[in-house]
Amino acid sequence: MSFSSKETIVVVGYGWVGQANALALSHINYRVCYYDVGDPKMHYADQYQNSYDTITPLSSPLEKDDPDTCYLVCVGDRVSPEGEQDIEAIKKALESLHGAKGTVILRSTVLPASLASLRFDYYVPEFLHEKKAVEECMAPQYFIVGSRNTTREQPSFFNVWQERATKTFYGTPEEASYLKYLSNTWNALRIAFVNEFGNAMALPTDQEHLANIEKVINFFFEKKSYLRYGKSFGGHCLPKDVSAFCASHEREGKDMSLLRGVWKANDAQLIIEKKYPILPEWFSEWVRPEISGRSALHALKNSVMRKVKKLYL
Repeated sequence: MSFSSKETIVVVGYGWVGQANALALSHINYRVCYYDVGDPKMHYADQYQNSYDTITPLSSPLEKDDPDTCYLVCVGDRVSPEGEQDIEAIKKALESLHGAKGTVILRSTVLPASLASLRFDYYVPEFLHEKKAVEECMAPQYFIVGSRNTTREQPSFFNVWQERATKTFYGTPEEASYLKYLSNTWNALRIAFVNEFGNAMALPTDQEHLANIEKVINFFFEKKSYLRYGKSFGGHCLPKDVSAFCASHEREGKDMSLLRGVWKANDAQLIIEKKYPILPEWFSEWVRPEISGRSALHALKNSVMRKVKKLYL
């Protein structure tokens, strides 16, 4: 098999974010390996089993170390009920790469104030939805790079992601982190607002009340992502990130009353959805209203190739 680059990608932390990155990069013909301290479950095997078979597990993170190796650290954080972010697993993953010849790219979610103590070359936070993570990693909505004063060249797949991204940002790691938290807290706020407004109209005791609420909400918001009446926000990211961001800045004496209200409103919605199970469950994905000419041609080429392949199967 020929690869699109001499670079080897080593994904450190093979959870749902790590696998999405590995599968996306393998799909565009990069040589991809992974290292994980546990025995990871294959989250996207139903759709991407063939791509999983091209990704090589490693017995140690530095097994393929070389100047042309790119390490993608995708280890998750933990957040306590009080909002205290625990990044010990991320620190250990980065420490395991100390002295690496290759480029270290951090993709984990880390609060801005905690980044200074971590050693990496680039911070590239992910903006992925769990159910569309692989596709969104292939063509990211946002490509945001926080760069240290590093002598390491940017890996070639940065150019691929930038060409396919809707918006691109280059700045400091701290700015990149604030953009990650800005996105997640804004999404959480929209969900909480729409749900609270809908509940003010009427409680969803039956399909008729639900339809009336949706008719009003959807008139303005047109069923857009994060602006649909329904269940509370959950998942891996929004609850912990809102909590961690609030707690971190409250410790600095900042007023976080609005975002604290988002958390309180979402807790109230959890109670309502248990009482009224007809509330719809929904998931979001990035909407890409505009597509560049190059991306359009690339998508057309892939579509034609898929159709031709089906003809000869």
